[in-house]
Amino acid sequence: MSPDMHQLSPGRGRCSTTSNTCPLCLHHSSSLAMSALRRNISAPVSKRGETNSKQQHSLYSKASAAVLGVMLGAVMTYISLYVDMGGFQITTGRRAYALPRVSPMYDRATGATRTANPSDARVESNPSTAATLPTPLPDVPHPQRSCSAERIHFAFVKVHKAGSTTPYTVFQRFGLKRHLQFVLPSNERVDVGWPYLMKKEDYLQPIPGRPFDLLVDHTVYSREIFRNLLPNNTVYLAIVREPYSHLKSVVNWYGVARKYGLKKDDPVEALLKHPEELDRQWLVPSKNKQPFSWTRNFMSYDLGLPIGLTDDEMYIQKYIAQLDRDFLLVMVLEYFDESLVLLKRYMCWQLSDILYKVQNSRKYGFKKDDLSPKMKKIHRDWSKADYLIYEHFNRTLWGKIAKEGKGFFDEVTRFRQINKMTTRFCDVTVVNNKTADKRFGTTRWNNEFVIDSKFCTLLNSRHLVTLKKMHVTELRKNGVNMPWPKWLPPPPKPPQKQPAPAKQPAPAKQPAPAKQLAPAKQPAPAKQPAPAKQPAPVKQPAPVKEQVSAKQSVKTKRRKSSRKRRH
Repeated sequence: MSPDMHQLSPGRGRCSTTSNTCPLCLHHSSSLAMSALRRNISAPVSKRGETNSKQQHSLYSKASAAVLGVMLGAVMTYISLYVDMGGFQITTGRRAYALPRVSPMYDRATGATRTANPSDARVESNPSTAATLPTPLPDVPHPQRSCSAERIHFAFVKVHKAGSTTPYTVFQRFGLKRHLQFVLPSNERVDVGWPYLMKKEDYLQPIPGRPFDLLVDHTVYSREIFRNLLPNNTVYLAIVREPYSHLKSVVNWYGVARKYGLKKDDPVEALLKHPEELDRQWLVPSKNKQPFSWTRNFMSYDLGLPIGLTDDEMYIQKYIAQLDRDFLLVMVLEYFDESLVLLKRYMCWQLSDILYKVQNSRKYGFKKDDLSPKMKKIHRDWSKADYLIYEHFNRTLWGKIAKEGKGFFDEVTRFRQINKMTTRFCDVTVVNNKTADKRFGTTRWNNEFVIDSKFCTLLNSRHLVTLKKMHVTELRKNGVNMPWPKWLPPPPKPPQKQPAPAKQPAPAKQPAPAKQLAPAKQPAPAKQPAPAKQPAPVKQPAPVKEQVSAKQSVKTKRRKSSRKRRH
């Protein structure tokens, strides 16, 4: 109890509060007890030998009362201090609260530790309840956080250059795993009707008998259009970014320096020196026919704020209040992990559902440049609606986180560890071993789950083309007469069925063969006449010896006689 609540009742000199833990009252009572003890000790005592039992009894009773008073005061003072330190809990219904106390807080913006000031309390959507409800104790679940089933119907306003592609892949993976029905662009683009309000011809028609479940692509937010298209229990999500950081990303991504003819080394500061003059050429009714500005209130435009009312601060505040009622959560890029863990709790999802890999992150020369105070004021005046929207939803994000208790930041730390390990596993391990997997055990924040190469494929890529092909294929299967879009890759050819072999007719039964008659006896063959004897061959006359000349015969005889002599 604070000292300023100590009120003395008139005429009684006592505290008018009913609390027994008022520190000033306790201090007052102990002081009275001590003074009474001093009075009794200093009181006159009877002379030696004189007996006054009544006086002696009174003295003992007063002394014991004084000692008990001091002890009671010390005990009550200790209890009071214990209560102020937050060690005592008051249970109200199903919710436990701690008595308010002043404690050091960590300032994320400056990195310093500061003392909480009751006047610095975050502004809630309902200020009357925010001022009366005490802060929940750590690890005590919020009454609305009891999860009976995960939420699958949601719309995500994908704000340009606010880091929205990273949660976009998370939502695509969530819907693919559960076979949900997406609102998809009806052309080769990656937006649904943007930069204009969504019309029926901007999206593929739903599959007969299966209404839409979620919308996550670029589109301009319109409360009426979204509610007519999606189920009644749809929740709405978005993401915003610090406006100056957002401007630098826009200038780099969309080539604003080239379009506006700015210096390449420091295009943002050159832009802010005369932004209206440079920006006028890109707005309706110029030749470009662009209903929005690259450099002025770009986030507000995606969130549905009319561009002609961005200078009316009263209207902007009313529109922000309407967005606060419409949206379950607006995430903040600078606190992306905290936003995702809060989203997981609100949507009753698993930790594996919010794992991510950063998408569309680029480096450029002026990314880390800062503005002078003068230039910051110029930018704030130039893009007032974006600053008001960002500051409101940054404040409400931390107001919601404060209600989650101390265990929230333990879960954020664990989530960062698991996400880092998952990224390393998918980028290194799976590349070298397609059959590898990694298992994460059950904790108080998540069930057990396993990641493998299939999970890594879903984590590392965007799936818009795949979703369009699946949707068009299902439409044609369900009897919707539509040609295959030219802006989609050709559909996979179904495997051709081999024709079944024709059945061979059963062979006709052959008639039983008739009994063969015994063959008639063949007559004996007639005797052939003996062949006539051939006449003996005529003897050929002996060949006539050739006549040898006389000279040759004499030579022959001489040779024979000479041979005989040699032997």
